[in-house]
This record gives sequence, structure tokens and C-alpha cells, in this order.
Amino acid sequence: MTDNATIVCEDLTKFYGDTRGIEGLNLTIGRGEIFGFLGPNCAGKTTTIRQLMGMLRPTRGSASILGLDSWRDAVEIKLRVGNIPGGVRLYGKLRVGEHLDYIDRFRPGAAPLRPELIERFGLDVHKKVKSLSSGNIQKVAIVLAVMHDPEILILDEPTSGLDPLMQQEFYSLLEELRQKGRTIFLSSHILSEVERVCDRVGIVRDGALVDTQSIEDLKKKKLRHMDVLFRERVDAAEFEALPMVTKVEASNNRMRITVQGDVAALVKQLARHDVEDLTFTQPSLEDFFLGFYGEEVDLDQ
Repeated sequence: MTDNATIVCEDLTKFYGDTRGIEGLNLTIGRGEIFGFLGPNCAGKTTTIRQLMGMLRPTRGSASILGLDSWRDAVEIKLRVGNIPGGVRLYGKLRVGEHLDYIDRFRPGAAPLRPELIERFGLDVHKKVKSLSSGNIQKVAIVLAVMHDPEILILDEPTSGLDPLMQQEFYSLLEELRQKGRTIFLSSHILSEVERVCDRVGIVRDGALVDTQSIEDLKKKKLRHMDVLFRERVDAAEFEALPMVTKVEASNNRMRITVQGDVAALVKQLARHDVEDLTFTQPSLEDFFLGFYGEEVDLDQ
């Protein structure tokens, strides 16, 4: 392990009987990095996180955090790591403040970020957990994971259930933690989320890591759709000739242009025409995999 590495997986593999969870995962994440783990549902993301947190014993291979073995040293790791699991479950009979107290007692030392996080995420500490909406439960999970200012954060779909304002607050929090040198491993199936906060991304499909990319390289490969309404009929051929355009669909004065990579030349070409309306949509995860692999993917598999 290099001096800068905080999370290392070596041939990390987990099978459930004959079913593969994750196989042959080799990965090194550096200090102060936000690393996105991107893939469809059931691709192996949660299995990987459960092994990192010492909740599952690998079938073969190993995972380590801060030089500690994730299975053998799981107790010590949990004191130094903040974790938001997938499908958060809390103790419904406790009040929010009581729940924070309960978890805090498992950790030595203070929880220095607790008051700030309660205020930032608008938690009512007097409410019973069982009365909370899914979004408020997720906010409690964020506070539980971060309040002790851990060295590492391991997050499984952390914005699930959050409204857009709270998502933005969470992204701001991650950036602040990154600036403090914290390392963040973030599993997601939301492409825009990974692009927004991560430095680098690992792409996982069918239980295997198929590639790692910087976010800048990732942006160059994704497909995006530009829907244009012209004031007059325009020949689609002039856009089909542009090197970054992969597909053009035209109907009367409307055109959908699918583009991969830099859009500067496309924008210049559009400027030669009288455009009434223009929409540039962010790609879905399906579009991303189509652009990255040249094939479609079933996100529920």
C-alpha cells in the first residue's frame, strides 16, 4: 500500500453460493479523494461496501482501510470510518436526539460536527424516528455518519430520499470534507451525482470493475441529447457531418441531435440558424452505458 492510499482492494471477491456479488476487484483510493462507484442496481456496489465495512467476509482476496484489514480489524475500522448503508434502518422507538446519543456512546471522544449538522440538515431532535419521512431518515443517517468527523466516509446511495435542496447541502458538505483531507467512497447509480462531486469513478457491471476514469475523461465519453426547435426547416446533413455528432433525428422544424464529447462546433453550427427553442438534457445512466460500451444495459439487473 502506498503512503497516500487509504482504501485498497486486492482481488476482492464475494460469491453467495453460485451467485457472484463482486469478483476480482483491484482498487486503490488515495487520501483526500472522492471516488465514485458507479453502476446499475445489483452490479456489486453494496456487496463491495459491506466487505469494506467488515459485514461480509470475502470469498477470496482482501480489503483494507487505513492499513487495517476490513474483516480482521473491523471493530477498529468502524471507529475511524463514517458509513451510510443502503436502505437505512433506524430504531423507530427512539427520538432523533436519543438515537444520536446511542450511536455516539459506541465511539470514544467527542462528536464535534453534531450541532452544525443538526442545524444544516434541519433535524428535529425531539421527534420519534418512526414518525420521520424517508428523506428525514436519510438526514439522520448523514448526521450519524459524519458527526464524529471520521477520516474515511463510505456511502451507499447517500442522497436517496433527499429533496433537491438537501442534496445540494450534502454535496457542499462533501466538498468541505474533501478540503479537510477526508477520503470518500461513494456508491451511486446517478450519473449526475457522481459527476458533481467525484474526482474519479470506477465503473462496475455484473459483479466486475470494468474501468476507472477521471471525471474529465468520463465527460468526454458520455452521450447527450440536444433538442432544437428551428424557425425554419433545416437540413439534418450539416449536423450529421460534425465529428462529435453520433445521431440526428429530424421532424419538420424539430431536431434531436445526439452528441459525444466537446459541443463547441455544434454550438457554432446552431448559431448559423434562427433557433426558437433549445434543450440540452443530461444523459441517463442508460445513455452513459450506451456511449461508453456501445450497448444498452438493463439497470434492474
